[in-house]
Amino acid sequence: MATTATTTRSDGRARLDRARPAAGRSGRRRQLPLVVVGVLLVVGCALAFADASLHLGRRQAVLEVAEPVAAGQVLSASDLRTARVSVGSGLTVMPAAAEASVVGRPAAVPLVAGELLSGSEVGPAPSVASGFDVVAVGLKSGGFPPGLVAGDRVEVVPVPSSSGGGSTGSAGSPVRATVTSVEAASAASGSPTVFSLQVAKGDAGEVATLAAAGQASLVQLGAGS
Repeated sequence: MATTATTTRSDGRARLDRARPAAGRSGRRRQLPLVVVGVLLVVGCALAFADASLHLGRRQAVLEVAEPVAAGQVLSASDLRTARVSVGSGLTVMPAAAEASVVGRPAAVPLVAGELLSGSEVGPAPSVASGFDVVAVGLKSGGFPPGLVAGDRVEVVPVPSSSGGGSTGSAGSPVRATVTSVEAASAASGSPTVFSLQVAKGDAGEVATLAAAGQASLVQLGAGS
């Protein structure tokens, strides 16, 4: 509220000062901007905390390169480690859960320790399983069951040479193999049908020798054999 004060002039006459506003109201007006600033600070901090929590919730476990890897080098478990990062929409990285599918595959490019592993940096898995080799065996009709396809399990059985030139491989034991591909020849061509067989590494030399001598025959194995 306004107040009125009476003062005495130098000539002794009293004069009435003009009404002036109360000091309390003026103080409240000066404090109002400070209150607004405080509210804005609280709201800003709350928004920043919410944003940080949202990004923290989006952190994913991904694969990170632990050791330098040369291009073409087969990746091992010791070359990789797990890191938790915030993955953006434009970032293509390998999840940690995919480690089993990455180990054993070659690096498509040189890898630097500390970088996140992406799918484009990993080459395709080798077509031949570890511990096995693939041997080509060319056989004419009668040397294999018709209808063999990739994935069939067979035995490579040593047989006497059709030319009668001895039976060098006939004393050997049958070798188990898996057909990986078949290149069939036309009946009119008289050419052999070529089977690509995946065999244990220790048997690859024997099967190749039998195939070169024309002393190999295939027997298809049944389920459970």
